[in-house]
Amino acid sequence: MAAQVETPVFHKLDLDAKSDHADRSDTPGYWWLTSGRDLAKMMAVAKYSEEAQHSFLRFFRDTISPHLGSRPDSTSGRSGVGWDGNPFEYSFELKGASSTPSVRFVVDFTQLRPTDPEYPFSITSTQEVVDELAKKTPGFDDTWYRNLVKWFTYSHLDSNEQKDLAIKAGYNTSMIIGFDIYRNAQPNDGLPVMGKVYFPPCFTAARQGKSRWQVVRDAVHQLPEIHQYPNIIQSLSMIEDYLSTKPRDWEDGARYLATDFIEPGKARLKIYFRFGGDSFDEIWDYYTLGGRIPGLDEDKTKFRELVELTSGAATMKDDVRPFTNVARKATAIYFSLSADNPCPAPKINFYPANFASNDESIVRGLDSWLQKYGLNAGGSPMEERVKSVFTHRSLGEKTGIMTFLGIGRKEDPSKKDLSLQVYVTPELYLNSRI
Repeated sequence: MAAQVETPVFHKLDLDAKSDHADRSDTPGYWWLTSGRDLAKMMAVAKYSEEAQHSFLRFFRDTISPHLGSRPDSTSGRSGVGWDGNPFEYSFELKGASSTPSVRFVVDFTQLRPTDPEYPFSITSTQEVVDELAKKTPGFDDTWYRNLVKWFTYSHLDSNEQKDLAIKAGYNTSMIIGFDIYRNAQPNDGLPVMGKVYFPPCFTAARQGKSRWQVVRDAVHQLPEIHQYPNIIQSLSMIEDYLSTKPRDWEDGARYLATDFIEPGKARLKIYFRFGGDSFDEIWDYYTLGGRIPGLDEDKTKFRELVELTSGAATMKDDVRPFTNVARKATAIYFSLSADNPCPAPKINFYPANFASNDESIVRGLDSWLQKYGLNAGGSPMEERVKSVFTHRSLGEKTGIMTFLGIGRKEDPSKKDLSLQVYVTPELYLNSRI
């Protein structure tokens, strides 16, 4: 295993933690020393200001890490975030021709290490982190979050009902928290992030006997004063019109309803779907909602080439699980609904690891594509960035670190600039590193 590399900001915060808690053998914490270090390296290679790095990493060390429990072992519960069960997925995002990516990640605070066998749907840890975000994040607003917690989560049920629901649904992640990390420090020592929350519809669908799409659609319609935002309702109707032309099981491809921790009217509602097919033309049809979202066809060749360059010529690897299964990683499509746009902004998340031989072939194909289309011009190759972050194994060994490649028009489908998100996961349930 390669030696751990530390950034100057991480190193200082780590020394501070060890000095402050010299009498605690578990300090500064497993998750700080693994995922905290990963994110520190990501921000460093993305050329974040040291002030932003320090502010965010201090929050990670003091708030996020302590809410993740112990290091993973054979008794740990599995999250639906990482394909190996670990609770993290990170990403670099490139917007337009920019060569300086932004850093994002999602994390599952469900009690999994150790598990809570009596109350599997407890959201205590997640809520404590949200409460800290509310104190420290400029512009924080949880109006829609508070409403959707009541719609999608079941911590209020008694123990037996929670256990029965977990068995019926197949897992127990009630929500996932996302962080978009800003490049520069915020005024008044504010935390440099925008927070997001993702709700799986599986549990409410199981309780109500409805499809996952029906649960998501109904959740949007019941949001307080949602009809003040007719563009959101219109965008939702476009998705429903498209799904009405498809087999009923497409409705159970709905994977998340997500929103931002900012005020209604500015917050997005993002609906994620899994797609079970592997035909590019079928994926493209879904992305455009059968042509209902206009003006996207000029990107079709670019998207097809991205798939071809990163997936190689291999056939899809065997996976007997249905595409709706939480552990199955399949092509995902999301639609961002906002008050500003009359139709949804779509994005495709391809999963080249289903076809590629190893992570190295994926990231090299990505760099070839970026060079061809002038994205990341003048920036470090993505391969160099990923290798700088992950040193626990060679990218050429196998697939696993590189997960999704997300591409689409950022929030407004009428604007031609593309946003590309490169998702990676730390494989901490396979290699604990320390």
